[in-house]
Amino acid sequence: KSCFRRAKEGFVRLLGKDSAKAVQAALQVAIQLPSDDERIAEFRRLWEMAKVSLPEEAVTYDIVNSLGIKMEEKGKYEEAKVFYLAALEGQRRVLGENHEKTLASMNSIGVVLQHMKDYEGALDYYQQAFRVKEKVLGKTHPSTL
Repeated sequence: KSCFRRAKEGFVRLLGKDSAKAVQAALQVAIQLPSDDERIAEFRRLWEMAKVSLPEEAVTYDIVNSLGIKMEEKGKYEEAKVFYLAALEGQRRVLGENHEKTLASMNSIGVVLQHMKDYEGALDYYQQAFRVKEKVLGKTHPSTL
């Protein structure tokens, strides 16, 4: 925990608080916070800052994905869906359609929609992820069988 805090301080000093490396270190510090409420508050703070100052950096969408995870864990599926959709949109733009994080976000949206009893919507996201995996990995890869 303290190594991430020291790294964050070093990156802030060298690169500024809005640098991708400083924000990545801040996210790692936030993940270590003792309570969900503290983690969520810090994720929200980081998201508000990063979506403005770092819209073309993958860490921005790691943050909003972390918010989606926390909301899903709390059963706040509508809010989780909003965060996961923001992560997916950013990941598609920054990382590309075929990136594993993009595919994971598609799957996460499917899971949340399934919790919300939107089975057709869930199936659509699952199928999108499957089609990309099949295209990239092939029909005989363990992830596509």
